[in-house]
Amino acid sequence: MLCDLHATDMMDAETAFALPATAHQAAATSLQSDAEVKYFAQGASGYVQGRESSSAMKRKAAAIGGVNVAQRVLNAMGAGAVASVIQAALSAVGEPIVNRVLVKRMKVMDAINDVSAAMMLDFFKTTLATNFLKFPFFEAINALCGCFPIPSAVRGFITGFIFTTATLPVTNYRYRKSMQLEVNYADLYEAYLPTVIRDIVYGIVRNWCTIGCLAANPSWKIQDPQVLFIVVILGCLGSAPFNEWRGFLLQSKGQKIEFSEFFKPANFVRSTSLGALKQGIALALGYWATPPVAKFVRTLLGK
Repeated sequence: MLCDLHATDMMDAETAFALPATAHQAAATSLQSDAEVKYFAQGASGYVQGRESSSAMKRKAAAIGGVNVAQRVLNAMGAGAVASVIQAALSAVGEPIVNRVLVKRMKVMDAINDVSAAMMLDFFKTTLATNFLKFPFFEAINALCGCFPIPSAVRGFITGFIFTTATLPVTNYRYRKSMQLEVNYADLYEAYLPTVIRDIVYGIVRNWCTIGCLAANPSWKIQDPQVLFIVVILGCLGSAPFNEWRGFLLQSKGQKIEFSEFFKPANFVRSTSLGALKQGIALALGYWATPPVAKFVRTLLGK
């Protein structure tokens, strides 16, 4: 679905949603619901287990102090490398298809037939490079925002705005490569407004849905694949209208579909459901595969 804000989804399961201690110390005394306390406590420790009380979680969150922000960012960046490769491979297969459904309004089978294995392999080089460019920057923003006890909606707004504004050229470069279009400097900030609104809405919806999932299922953790699968899909669905707007503006000159034809309900449902499902599966698989692969790498290194 072109939701490239999702770099946050690719942190390692043990350091996912890592926030600096200052945020936890402030948040632990101000959050109201058990689910919100659990959200912050898991972000700090990575493994808050079972049905613990709000007060116990507050004590755990407040006890985690003296953590260096830069160190947390570096840890998350390094541990997320495995998942970023997995996501890049899945995007190399799925993104060219999803983009054709979104922008050209092609039917799914037509889009699949329009993409060859050679094209996917060539695009993998782009997805891998852009993933490694964007993830470190997002981690820095996420860690910085975590230093302040601000509401999840405000954090999503700030992160989405800064991240999208800074990395939209990379996003649009990746889009144009997936569509085998010429890359021009003038196109690198194309469709800025719908993209930044989409990513802000996605971030806010995901934060809310994550807290809701933890409230509904106290035994779940924020890095569990099933949690990622649910909240990523809901985040994509919540931001879908702005993604459709972005797709409309990204149409190539001379090949534009009329507004009334582009926004037919059937087209909207097809592109939104395909994009959300692709993103949810990719990120859930990334979280599922990261711990065993990381363990295997540590074994090879003798650690």
